[in-house]
Amino acid sequence: METEGSGPSAPVPVPELTSHPDHTGWSDSAARAVLQLMVESVAEMIGFEVAALSVALDGELVTMAYTGPEEFREYLIENADPISILDPVLERGDVWGRFRFMPADRYDGNLDGHWVVTAERRDEHPDAWDPLDVLVGLLTDDDGRLVGILSVDNPVSGRRPDDAQRRLLERYAAQAERAVLTAFEREDLVQQVAHAESARRLIRSTSMSTHASLDDVLRHTHRPLVEGFGASGSWIQVLTEDGGPGPGYARSHDGEMVHLGDDVVRVACEIAPRLWKEQRVLVVSAGESLEVADIVHRQLADLELSAVLAVPLGVGTECLGFLALTRRAQDPPWSVVETTSALEIGHDLGAALRTARALEIERDLVTELQQLDDYRSQLIATLSHELRTPLTVIAGNLELLDMQGVPAAAERFVTAMTRGTDRMQKVVDDLLLLARVSHPQHPLVRAEVDVVDLTRDVVLLVESAARAKQQTLTVDLGDRPLRVCGDPSELDRMLGNLVSNAVKYTHAGGRVTVTASHEGEDVVIQVTDTGIGISEDDQAGLFGAFFRTTNPEALSESGTGLGLAIVASIAERHSGRVEVESLLGEGTTFTVALPAAPR
Repeated sequence: METEGSGPSAPVPVPELTSHPDHTGWSDSAARAVLQLMVESVAEMIGFEVAALSVALDGELVTMAYTGPEEFREYLIENADPISILDPVLERGDVWGRFRFMPADRYDGNLDGHWVVTAERRDEHPDAWDPLDVLVGLLTDDDGRLVGILSVDNPVSGRRPDDAQRRLLERYAAQAERAVLTAFEREDLVQQVAHAESARRLIRSTSMSTHASLDDVLRHTHRPLVEGFGASGSWIQVLTEDGGPGPGYARSHDGEMVHLGDDVVRVACEIAPRLWKEQRVLVVSAGESLEVADIVHRQLADLELSAVLAVPLGVGTECLGFLALTRRAQDPPWSVVETTSALEIGHDLGAALRTARALEIERDLVTELQQLDDYRSQLIATLSHELRTPLTVIAGNLELLDMQGVPAAAERFVTAMTRGTDRMQKVVDDLLLLARVSHPQHPLVRAEVDVVDLTRDVVLLVESAARAKQQTLTVDLGDRPLRVCGDPSELDRMLGNLVSNAVKYTHAGGRVTVTASHEGEDVVIQVTDTGIGISEDDQAGLFGAFFRTTNPEALSESGTGLGLAIVASIAERHSGRVEVESLLGEGTTFTVALPAAPR
């Protein structure tokens, strides 16, 4: 009688094996071929028409190899049974070494599971093989846990095995046992590698995030680490640049916080650089490893841990941290595959820590720069307000002097003072405007603005200046309104600065062209001139505050150096952009794109 079985029973120790929900994926083709050769050898060399080998997976006996009548192959291979189907055999069968033999007369012919009768009784000899006889070899590991069974049926001789055949059966069962254990070990290694690779991929994805903070890396790597390595907990300790303890993250498998003593943290900070330099990991067994201080063993005892895998984290020659993966007494020891994979993860996690640290330094720098920029804006606004009052007093008194009349000899001094005051007043006004439009917290009061009307108003203001220089001022605004949402006064100032600059820096007889149109979802305004142009070097800093060109010809024109900075700030706060194209000595085109108002 032959079976394909599965599952644990009370008399048979249940194997504690890695879960394999998909039995068809267990082990590889080479291992299965070895098992198939094994059952064929048993059948041929000992003299049985039927032999099958089943392995214990997830509490079931799953047939992996079979030789015998083909009509039974699919039935046995595709069906699994609980190990408990062996209970009657273990209770009533004779012990033949690894084998259990249960004669047909010790049960009623009915057994649970997928047992099959492959032949009929040949004769009535006392030692004749009964088709309902059961002969099963129990394959176990070093701890006596069942890993599989080797079953045979229908001896060629028609007789139950004699002593010589039993010895051969025992020998082949031992070989089958080693083959099954080897297959399990190989499968465990494959699973360990797969889990470690999965953990590496998750850690790499964490380090690739451009927004991952150091805390994010510590939190998000815990789960893939404990699951990928079958650990009961993990601890990542970051080192500061001087090698001291930085942030740490210690959690149990379920995410519960684990409190570690300062002395343990200090030991980790001392061990990590040495391990990184030697490019090795350290397995610490509770109460056994002499390479670590007693405080570590006391901590392991307090946490009821049996072993720790200590892994250095770093990049290049720099050690950045320390990783500890823990296991309890009931867990398997750390394998060579796991320790090798852990060291590789030390490199990946080190890269993640370095990236996160660099991002945090960058964020801190950005915050400092933003605070500095806010301070600069506030300082400019404060100074401008403080300057405005005395300038107003000076301008008023100069106007009174002019109205009352001054001696002819003093007129040129009053004129010079008035001109200087006006220029200073313009600088103060520009400073106040720049401080307002560049401050992120200054509210933007939006209204629907027609760029066509706005541009026409701006052009009217500069027409006289263009006419005085005999310039050709061309305006092409199309025949439809071009509406945007924004602050009318700010947009007016932005366009005014661009058009007035074009007229100012264009020679007499030159051309200035202003156009506006719809392009996709934007309203695009272009101001083009045939003026003196801007060098490539100057274009790099053109939109910075207080920019002054290196072109001597441009320096001869008066200006505050704030006009284009105001243009860029207004465009940015309106969710727009400004670009420049220029050739020195040939002219310049400024392009402003603003989001069009919803139609």
